[in-house]
Amino acid sequence: MFYYYPLSGLLNGILAVILGLFVYTRNPADRRYVTYGLFCLSLAIWSFCYFFWLTASTESSALFWARTLIMGAAFIPVTSYHHVVQLIGVSSPFRQWVIRGGYVVSFLLLLMSFTPFVVASVSPNLSFRYWPNPGPAFHVHVVMFALFVCGSVYELYRAFKTASGRWRNHLWMLLVTITIAYLGGGTNYFLWYDIPILPVGNVLIAIYIAVFAYALIAYRLMDVTVFIKKSLIYALQLLMLLIPCYLLLMGTQIIFFGYVSPTFSVVALILFIFVGFFFPKLRFRTEEAFERVLFKKRHDYRATLLRSSREMVSMVDLEAVSDALIQTVVKALEIEKASLFLLDESSGTFKLRSSVGLGADPSRVPDISRDEPLVQAVMKRPEALIREELEMADGGVRVGQLARKMRQLQAEITLPLNSKDRLIGILNLGHRERKEMYSQEDIEVLSTLANQAAIAIENARLYENLKQSQNIIRRADRLSSLGMLTAGLAHEIRNPLVAIRTFTQLLPERYQDQEFRDGFQSLALKEVDRICGLVNDLLSFARPSTPNMSPQDVNEIVANIARILESQAKEKDVKIGLQLTARLPKIFIDKEQIKQVCMNLILNAIQSIEGGGTVKIGTHLFGENGSRRFVQIQVQDTGIGIPEKDIENIFNPFFTTKKDGSGLGLSISHQIIKEHAGYMVVESQVGRGTSFFIRLPVSYLPQRATTSSPQINEDDPGHR
Repeated sequence: MFYYYPLSGLLNGILAVILGLFVYTRNPADRRYVTYGLFCLSLAIWSFCYFFWLTASTESSALFWARTLIMGAAFIPVTSYHHVVQLIGVSSPFRQWVIRGGYVVSFLLLLMSFTPFVVASVSPNLSFRYWPNPGPAFHVHVVMFALFVCGSVYELYRAFKTASGRWRNHLWMLLVTITIAYLGGGTNYFLWYDIPILPVGNVLIAIYIAVFAYALIAYRLMDVTVFIKKSLIYALQLLMLLIPCYLLLMGTQIIFFGYVSPTFSVVALILFIFVGFFFPKLRFRTEEAFERVLFKKRHDYRATLLRSSREMVSMVDLEAVSDALIQTVVKALEIEKASLFLLDESSGTFKLRSSVGLGADPSRVPDISRDEPLVQAVMKRPEALIREELEMADGGVRVGQLARKMRQLQAEITLPLNSKDRLIGILNLGHRERKEMYSQEDIEVLSTLANQAAIAIENARLYENLKQSQNIIRRADRLSSLGMLTAGLAHEIRNPLVAIRTFTQLLPERYQDQEFRDGFQSLALKEVDRICGLVNDLLSFARPSTPNMSPQDVNEIVANIARILESQAKEKDVKIGLQLTARLPKIFIDKEQIKQVCMNLILNAIQSIEGGGTVKIGTHLFGENGSRRFVQIQVQDTGIGIPEKDIENIFNPFFTTKKDGSGLGLSISHQIIKEHAGYMVVESQVGRGTSFFIRLPVSYLPQRATTSSPQINEDDPGHR
């Protein structure tokens, strides 16, 4: 039973050193990590001296280690409290004063540690040969210990009462742990005052060290049961490793020396623990260091391939992904010829997408059918095919066909690109420039790259499909708007045609009337020009066009759309008012897409008005915080307004409050403005109307993707 007490101190010391260094080195700039490191340092000094004191063979050595342990014990209370305060993030002048005062008292105890004022002497006590007798200053340490322990528990309890969620669970675990640990550690003080209670709870301090280390490293707490399970598994693994080693060590000493040296055994055990803990980390770092020095070229190309594989996943253009894959592999491995075939869903064949060094016109390279042996082989066994191995193997006709196909593709290695257990591509790599063979390590790295490339290719295809779907939806929205315009334009065209027809009928009778002829000619030309203008505007809006970013005059776009919608407005007794700021700067936009946005917003404004009203359309410059400038298009109506509960959803696809609405107009408009690096703001009051603000940046930034969500502001006077 006696060996239990020194070993408990040894365990505490080893854990304090290992976990203290591990935590501190992760982030030396963080005060939480620093204070935990100071606490572990104090605890390690106390624990190791505790072990050597209890295993001392003479009174003088026992007295020396008993006084030395005070150097660590003096700082345990204040560093523990300091760490708790930093961990839970509380601070106040009073707490700072308490912490500073605690460190001052600890330093004074440190200075007196080798005097009789702290440890007067050592003498037998119960089963211990040498137990310390307290000096006058030791009572100060005990009072300080009690106060700071109570303070630490109080701070954790206070934080626990106001916390919620997982952080509350976290604090509860820390509170229970620190209480158990200090109750266990406190059993060391009873024999100092001749109270016959043995320090049986000393080993519980190890739980404190481990739990608080976990609280820092895994700050986003897992469930307590998960932590306990992991801790138990780790402890069992540690015991399974250390117990056989320790028994073997003691048995070896008995065989060779005839006795067991406790000091030597402890030192050896500490070395075992250090090697077991740090060797896995040092192994990988030393391997990487040697590889950088001795095999620099191989390390560089592998790092290049792995870095490129991560970068490809973020690409959304299929052509860019294909070219990046081929160019990266060719440059990194110095390959003469390479080709990438991707599955074409429509034809069910693999088509050449990108290549290097094939010689012939890549467009003439035949497609690879799914039924060909090469495709069937990589579908059945999704791993790299090596032509040299196939040619050397005696695998029959089918293997020979594989080798011939790879020779036809000028490939030494064929790598499959699989996504969700489905073959989507084939990567063929030819000879390396120096005729070097592909090592197993090369093939493993290339396989990793192929897997990442498959993910990137699938992402790019999904993005292309999404863009196609968006274009189809936008086209449908334009056609819907055209349908509403047709009736109004028919009325607008019919009126001037009736006037022209009437004058044409009267012309033969009044041909000699010079005034009639001149008036008729002027009026007819004016009406014809008006009809042509309306038809041209309608055709311009309806004509499909590819995206084309170019400098455009926003005023011209707004005026044209307003003119087209005048007939719609007249039918509902709505007046359209234009307030266009002159000399606005031209901005880079897609003219047709912005037309579609304006059309949607103005039509919505007209349709929201019941019983007559006005739609005001304005443009002006808008400055945001004095940094960026925008051209703003404002569409303001006097309609029914948007309820507050719906205003957050108006830009969501298929959300609509109209009986015959599709719910796509505002969603498409919002997406178009986002693609132009701008944003939309809406203000609305039920019964008073709605205002939409489109803000497009004056400086065109084609590579910048905006992800900001629509902003809703009902009271900002700067928008009015």
